Amino acid sequence: MSRPAVSVVVPFAGSAELARAVLAMLGELDTQPDDELIVADNSGTVDPYSEHATVVRATGEASAAHSRNVGARVAKNDWILFLDADVIAPADLLDSFFADPIDERVGAITGDIAGIPDTRTLAARYGTARNFLGQRSHVSNPVRPRASSANLLVRRVAFEQVGGYTEGIWAGEDTDFTWRLQAAGWTLAFNEHAVVQHAYRTTLRGLGRQWRGYAAGARWLSEHYPDFKPDPGLNRGVRLLLKRFGIGDGVAFRADGRTAASSARLTRTDRLQFLFVQVYLGIEEQIGLRMSNEVKRR
Repeated sequence: MSRPAVSVVVPFAGSAELARAVLAMLGELDTQPDDELIVADNSGTVDPYSEHATVVRATGEASAAHSRNVGARVAKNDWILFLDADVIAPADLLDSFFADPIDERVGAITGDIAGIPDTRTLAARYGTARNFLGQRSHVSNPVRPRASSANLLVRRVAFEQVGGYTEGIWAGEDTDFTWRLQAAGWTLAFNEHAVVQHAYRTTLRGLGRQWRGYAAGARWLSEHYPDFKPDPGLNRGVRLLLKRFGIGDGVAFRADGRTAASSARLTRTDRLQFLFVQVYLGIEEQIGLRMSNEVKRR
């Protein structure tokens, strides 16, 4: 099929083993001659002479926002596809984004994100079952549509108009980016066919650290967007419990990628174990809401 050239940008900070996996994944993408594959290396562990991608150093600040901006600066095409290093992209991902015509006012398109089936640990099973990075609910949020940058196609002119990602913060930068994009007059679209798989954390400690980051990012967003207020998991849990007794409205909007069918497949043991994980993450979230979202330069 005929489509515009795309620059794929992956921010990276990890081990040499993970770097090899990322480069291999990029090498499997179906590309056209003018496409670009760029890894913005924030850790110095990516082979700078890779045959699969152009590797640029993203030193100075240990943040995904900084790495994405560095990668975007060297990109040459009118469309930039941001992928995270912990996703697996199908070979036809680029073509999938352009399977249907894109309106000229669309500044960014989020593809969907699915969990990689993983039953080895409780944390992995929880992440895959809850699929909290599933994009359908986030992009259709009736208050403020938003999207993750784990699988986000951005029009270059829109990216440059809003100045790219806000640097200096640990989390919340992709939500902030898509909100600023829409405030500038661009629209945020959703392509359900452009799907990547995401590897959720395999340990409760890793999942808890991630939740702290999300919470710190949510607090930062509330300080910069007065109409946005964090809704901690413990608060939502209390509202759901009260609803069972006929008190209140419960939770009006589910912000994850679950479906009724997937929830129905959970066993009683799963539900009890997941309840434990939710309480644990609720505590980590409360800690994160009191943490700084600032990232310091190296």
